[in-house]
Amino acid sequence: MIKVRMNDLIELYKQFQQRPILFVEKCWGLTPQNIRPEFKEEVEIYVANGLWDKVKKEHFEAFEKGKHITWQQWLLLKVVERGLIGQAPKKISVVSGHGTGKSADLSWLILWFLFCFKNAQIGATAPTADQLHTVLWKELKIWLDKMPPKMREVFEWQADSLKMKQYPDTWFARARTARKENTEALAGLHGDYVFLPIDEGSGVDDAIYRSGEGSLTGPNTLVVIISNGTRNLGYFYDTHKNEKESKNWQTLSFNSEDSPIVENDYIDRMRNKYGEQSDEYKIRVLGQFPSSEMMDDAGWIPLITDEDIRQVSDGIPFVGRKYLGIDPAGEGDDLCVWTLRDRFQAKVIHKESTSNDKSIARKTYDFIQEYELEPQDITVFNFGVGADVSAELLLLDHRMHINTVNEGNKPKDEERFLNIRMEMAQRMRDWLIRGGQLVGDELKRDVAGYAFKNNLKGVKQLMPKHELKKRMGRSPDRGDSLMATFATDYSLDSHSNESYKQAQMTNINKFEAI
Repeated sequence: MIKVRMNDLIELYKQFQQRPILFVEKCWGLTPQNIRPEFKEEVEIYVANGLWDKVKKEHFEAFEKGKHITWQQWLLLKVVERGLIGQAPKKISVVSGHGTGKSADLSWLILWFLFCFKNAQIGATAPTADQLHTVLWKELKIWLDKMPPKMREVFEWQADSLKMKQYPDTWFARARTARKENTEALAGLHGDYVFLPIDEGSGVDDAIYRSGEGSLTGPNTLVVIISNGTRNLGYFYDTHKNEKESKNWQTLSFNSEDSPIVENDYIDRMRNKYGEQSDEYKIRVLGQFPSSEMMDDAGWIPLITDEDIRQVSDGIPFVGRKYLGIDPAGEGDDLCVWTLRDRFQAKVIHKESTSNDKSIARKTYDFIQEYELEPQDITVFNFGVGADVSAELLLLDHRMHINTVNEGNKPKDEERFLNIRMEMAQRMRDWLIRGGQLVGDELKRDVAGYAFKNNLKGVKQLMPKHELKKRMGRSPDRGDSLMATFATDYSLDSHSNESYKQAQMTNINKFEAI
């Protein structure tokens, strides 16, 4: 730590202006992780030539909490330094996994820029108030409070701004949420020194970025975007993947597996929950963007490909626990469809073009008897005539407490899915990938037609039914009835694919022996 006299401040401005790493070291006593002697020359060459992707964790010695900044945090500060001395663009975009210290990095840069450049104007933003104020602005206050008193006392802290006391109108940092309806979040900053720190930039709408371009006209403008790669389209994605746009940016990718401040428990939890090949693991851990090979111009990705959908011949009996999904008819040529599923296969067992709550209930009751179903394993979509089906079943038999689902209901995993419909669709996909098979081409065509995208918050959403109907030329009634079978708590019976195949073969052999 350094002790600062007011008379020394001007000299400190000059000393730190092109050296944010030195600023961090002197303010908070944090030094970068040491580069291993045998790699020092190699890393220097990489840095000098902007070969950031070649700098790896193995080039550095052990990390000590409270003494060091991580090698990834050092990289970002080093990239900023290269931009300041004219060796690279002053527009930096970082795609990162969780927990790599990106909010601390942005906080250091905000305090450094505000302290070192006269009449600096900083527009900090994030997609949500929680991300901006609860995460970034809170982190900024932590590091402000840790600054040497003589440095700290020149600032005036407020809930949504940080100002220099002597020049509050022209020398400040402000925090504005980047909501779509607030396209001015990045606009209105005009001065010799402008800095735009953007947290979770993948979730910022393109219109907001466009409105902020007017603030990027000065000679001393710095832009740093840090985000999880929640979606494979939009402005942030283009800074990394669009050849025309990315040449204007310095880009970095931070893998949480390589961060010394990310706990192994978190990595293991993400791996066990989502799988290493999942988009969630790529986004939350690896610092990558989701899969994009099959993405259309609007950002929609097939839920599952034809190649991943297996089919089985009709006639194989259902065994074990069975689930029944019902999609009541809507308008026009929609069908009311009943689909039955067990661990191994799914089949449309009935469909009809005209139905009402009483007839659906009556038909469902017949299937309960025929297939020996438990009421808790039956789900009907709760819209249109489906709303009263459960009540009608109770009139037939007071024990018939079946499940009703509105597709807009909240999912169990709100971090991952927009609504229960997307969550059910993901469960359906998981079942198919694990070995589940479909009877009939029509059911397969419906399932293969589903598409999803990651919204601005990185949450998965299924293409709305009316858009699916337009794209497919029909309503996905059969697919929706299958989807409904995944509404209840269920188990994929954690078998390997091989054991799954063996169990399926046993089922087929039983059928052939009849």
